[in-house]
Amino acid sequence: MTRFAQLFISGNFASGVTCYEDRYSNQEQSTRIVLTVTVERYLTVRAIVDTGAPWCILAPEIVERLGITPRTSYALDERLTIRGISYEGKLLRMKIGLRAEQEGEDCEIEATVFVPTLSPDSVWPYPNFIGLNGFLNRIRFAVDPCENAFYFGLI
Repeated sequence: MTRFAQLFISGNFASGVTCYEDRYSNQEQSTRIVLTVTVERYLTVRAIVDTGAPWCILAPEIVERLGITPRTSYALDERLTIRGISYEGKLLRMKIGLRAEQEGEDCEIEATVFVPTLSPDSVWPYPNFIGLNGFLNRIRFAVDPCENAFYFGLI
């Protein structure tokens, strides 16, 4: 149990706590908060918490693996600048879940997710992101960097 778990959970600030990783694959030079999340209750992926990202961002191949296309779900055309490059893409509504690994209850959010549209020969060069609008702004969260603990709860 993490040192603040009982305080946050019994005080109704959080409903669960999970551990996060400090690094994202192939980005060893930068410290990050990397969570393991579930997408549509089916697929588990790693994503960087980014309070500066307007939405969650998922690699197109993840969404393809789930069989979700703009024709099978409500999608809005959108543009998003990521690391200085403007990408076209779709905004989709998807279930993103956090699993309470340490203590408490899991949490699932109907999130707004940006999925970039790539040409057939392109590969998405960036990690997945958990963004502020449509996800983080729908939960309470706290980070304890001493224990790599990410506390979360529904608002």
